[in-house]
Amino acid sequence: MGLREQERGGLRGVLGNRRLRQLVRRVGPAVLGLAGIGAVVVVLDPAKVATALRGFHLALIPAIVLLYAGVFLLQGVRWHYLLRDAGVLLRMRDSILLNTAGQTITALVPLGDLTRAAFAAEASGLDFGFLAGTVTVQELTYNLMLILCTVPVMLALHLGIQFVIGTLAGMAGIVAILTWSPLFCLVHRIILHVPLLNRLLPAIDELQEETTSLLHRPDAWALSILDLGRAVAVITVFWLVVQGVSPGHLDWFKAAFVLTLSSIGGAISLIPGGVGANEASVAGLLIVFGVSGGDAGAIALIQRFLMSGMALVLGLSAYLVARRRFPLGHVFQVVARQPRQAVA
Repeated sequence: MGLREQERGGLRGVLGNRRLRQLVRRVGPAVLGLAGIGAVVVVLDPAKVATALRGFHLALIPAIVLLYAGVFLLQGVRWHYLLRDAGVLLRMRDSILLNTAGQTITALVPLGDLTRAAFAAEASGLDFGFLAGTVTVQELTYNLMLILCTVPVMLALHLGIQFVIGTLAGMAGIVAILTWSPLFCLVHRIILHVPLLNRLLPAIDELQEETTSLLHRPDAWALSILDLGRAVAVITVFWLVVQGVSPGHLDWFKAAFVLTLSSIGGAISLIPGGVGANEASVAGLLIVFGVSGGDAGAIALIQRFLMSGMALVLGLSAYLVARRRFPLGHVFQVVARQPRQAVA
């Protein structure tokens, strides 16, 4: 009996350690991001930030909420047509529902945006890795539209233009790797000799196959006008937040510049949703444009609260509805089936 009890105790210990590691992987990045936000507030003076927060014009919240709902709607409609191109025959309302459901954890876990691809795979019976290409294409074109909205400020101020041009070049390089077979085969051979990364080759091959197929479709590029609409709506939300705290300090195009560069900074940080890094970038860029430190910190906090809050409330509501219609997995699971082998 003593030996069996020891075995059971050891098994419980192993399971407990596994659950702890899973919890750390899920919650750790968010905790790190929250610590980053706290550091931003401390640097900018908590008292001044609190004063600016109290002065926010609450009358703007209904317009901001409606715009955020429009952002998710545009994202869902655009994704629906990409899913169609990938062979997923979902109804428009179901695509929008799954897209919104996938927003629940986008800002909480690494690669959270791929959750909607996992949901679509479970709803359609297709391979997750195959559908991940739809998310890749959509986010590429969306970020391109964000950058294009900053062109007037770049031409007027020459501020950060090298950084943005470098980002555009990086995006062009990604598109070239994914769509030009000789270049992809070269990258494939390089990755083959890199430890750890070579284990991802099957998934990378599958992602390249689907992304290439989508990027070669004229309608995939034509419907990027929906990504432009989404970018305009997101920028307008941010501009309204700025007006609610510091009226008249930032025009729409400067707001586009701040939002785009802070989004790039958040993405480079590799923190889910850019939490912490995004707020630091927003506050720093606003200060460059003449906004006071307290106001800049308040704007960054309000933007984060509204963005994450809307994603959580709408996403969780959509998930609960979608789970009744489709056999979806847990909201924290990015369910990847074994990818098909591909040869470069």
